[in-house]
Amino acid sequence: MRGPRVLTAGLAAALACGEPAPAAFPEPEPPDPPPSPAPPRPAVHLEPVDARDADLLERWPSLAHYPRVPPALASGLRARDPAAIFRGLELAFEPDRWAEVDAWERLGHIRLAEPAGFCRTDAGRPVRLSSGTYDLGCLGGFLEGVRLLWLPRLELADLVPCEPPGGFESCRDGAQAGRAALLQIAARLPEGVLPRGLEVLDLRLAELGPEALIAALVPDVLHLCSVSHRARARGGERMYHHMMIVDPARDRLGRVHVFDTTGAAGVAWRAMRPERLHSYARRLLALHDTFRYDPDSAQLSCLPVRPPEAEVTGP
Repeated sequence: MRGPRVLTAGLAAALACGEPAPAAFPEPEPPDPPPSPAPPRPAVHLEPVDARDADLLERWPSLAHYPRVPPALASGLRARDPAAIFRGLELAFEPDRWAEVDAWERLGHIRLAEPAGFCRTDAGRPVRLSSGTYDLGCLGGFLEGVRLLWLPRLELADLVPCEPPGGFESCRDGAQAGRAALLQIAARLPEGVLPRGLEVLDLRLAELGPEALIAALVPDVLHLCSVSHRARARGGERMYHHMMIVDPARDRLGRVHVFDTTGAAGVAWRAMRPERLHSYARRLLALHDTFRYDPDSAQLSCLPVRPPEAEVTGP
């Protein structure tokens, strides 16, 4: 049995899901500059939730730790409108996006239990991020989307319970973390919101073109998805290493929408043409210096889930 430090390190590596920085061309090495302190992180001012939104905090406790709850997010939550919620999430974190792709906390997430707030996992233990740091890894951002739409009190530890007793057997080194998260969510959702039950759609992108990929998704529902590839550096082992929420409904330009959390874009609600989504999942997310993912092995594994029914409450 591997110790928690090994599992944690593997999970962090498996879910290193930012878009990589472009490769730089070699240049002549300049003289060594004098040492200088690292530039300070820009100051961030926490905007507390308006007192009139106490009902929101009661229903969605992770909001208490957001840097701000913009009106668009508050109204989207009251209406239970997924697109407005995802856009509101983007607005909540947009001013605090981290400056560099590789400077983010890959397992940054909001913890509800003590220590509560923005944490990362170190050797199996939650560690608070520094004050004013609101970084979310792709699993942490995905968790917020799931919390605000379906399971407000879900914890990151519930998504990937890799430790015994009752741990998910295939969490070895985090390779199966993304698929484990989908199955754990499915087990906690009411049966009525799962149009395909506990079935996870495994869509191999080498066999499905962009339009066929969208056609394979269930219409009129959201899809909780994990992107996976086979890792050349791990003997071809499949690793589920990125999380996103996909809405296959087309806009007037034929685009679908993706709620995503990456190092380059931060927390984002993005419109993508099918060709862009296909290329993003197959090739761009395959770029990883350590695992050297095979683009031709790309797979999108999705759990179809009905969005919450619309309602209007509160002020």
